[in-house]
Amino acid sequence: MILTECDSCAEGRASGAAFCEACGRPLTETAAVGDGAEPPNDKDDGGGTPVSPAAGPRRGRDCPHCAAAGAVDADGYCEECGLLAGRPRDHVEADGDTVAAAVSDRGRRHHRNEDAMWLAVGVEAADVVVCDGVSSSFDPDVASEAAARAAGDLLARAQHPLEPAQVAEAADAAGATGPVESVAAAGPADDDVPRAAIDPEAGGEPDPGMAIAEIVATAIQEAGQAVAALVGNGDPRRAASNPACTIVAAAVRGPHVGFGWVGDSRAYWVTAGGPAQQLTEDDSWARHVIAMGADPRVAMNDPKAHAITAWLGADAGPILPHLGAFTAQTPGHLVLCSDGLWNYLTDPADFGDAVRSALTLATGPRPLLEAARALVAYANSAGGADNITVAIVPVVPRSTADAEGDADITEPSEA
Repeated sequence: MILTECDSCAEGRASGAAFCEACGRPLTETAAVGDGAEPPNDKDDGGGTPVSPAAGPRRGRDCPHCAAAGAVDADGYCEECGLLAGRPRDHVEADGDTVAAAVSDRGRRHHRNEDAMWLAVGVEAADVVVCDGVSSSFDPDVASEAAARAAGDLLARAQHPLEPAQVAEAADAAGATGPVESVAAAGPADDDVPRAAIDPEAGGEPDPGMAIAEIVATAIQEAGQAVAALVGNGDPRRAASNPACTIVAAAVRGPHVGFGWVGDSRAYWVTAGGPAQQLTEDDSWARHVIAMGADPRVAMNDPKAHAITAWLGADAGPILPHLGAFTAQTPGHLVLCSDGLWNYLTDPADFGDAVRSALTLATGPRPLLEAARALVAYANSAGGADNITVAIVPVVPRSTADAEGDADITEPSEA
């Protein structure tokens, strides 16, 4: 048996590998004690000089290791030196200035980023989508990107078209979208979307937050259709293991917020003090058995605790997004994130403290993009065991006279 270990990043690899899949550097092979393995026998291929790929114009990024111009291929490896220069989605940032910001990062342990995000902003308005690819499915990164893009496109079209947030190509990021879980849609996207309830105190007009949430539900259904459609396109292996992802999405219009989700990606509401309020409830095994009466401590320590019970994908059945809405009565921040962040901040008080710390500098408020970066950095410093995506949207009431007490948040409801 040949044990292969990378001297640069310490990642273990299968026997016979010549290069580390994680960083691209050459691997050293050593025989395990007692195996009696022979050293590899290098063979001459007949002499002559190595043949490089046919010369031609390159359109990739420049390699940060050997400086070869345009030599980094679509997989993130340099065609000249072979080292990993970073994939476009390893780190993605979307900057909506003072309206919203989002950051998605590969983390420290995964070899690719299977999260995806969408951010579009306007005047006192933002559309945000965060998707997390299901790693056990095939092409989870493709699923999450398809879902985030489909949901984001619909949100932008449905509610006063917004401008996509400026994408900062940090770490050679290519865009502001990432992976998603797949879902199978049942009929047209808006067939199962409930009508907005009439609020008598609002003069018989639909409640603004729930009216927004209905459109979010339609966007989630659209995302599910996009992920389900992947099975019939591209790699035939998708049929055996359907691409899948989770999704949480929100649309903010002034003080009104509508949001929806499928899976365990979360939305939080964070004000100037006190614990964060978790707006979403995970579609997970643990939450299901706790609702059935199980001891929460026992359930959360079970190996199946984080197994999701709903997702987007061709094998997911009808899409039944959960919905919620609120109108802010005091200033606060809406935070959407994947489990790569909240797994390190499971206590609401800790989550609230972390967000407030990220938003604050000694000299005053920290820009939103820097705050999102700080939360990603926190998760990486805590272990970075998963991909990390976080989006932050400030929400302000219409008048300071309303800025007393906590935000009036309705109980999440199912579509």
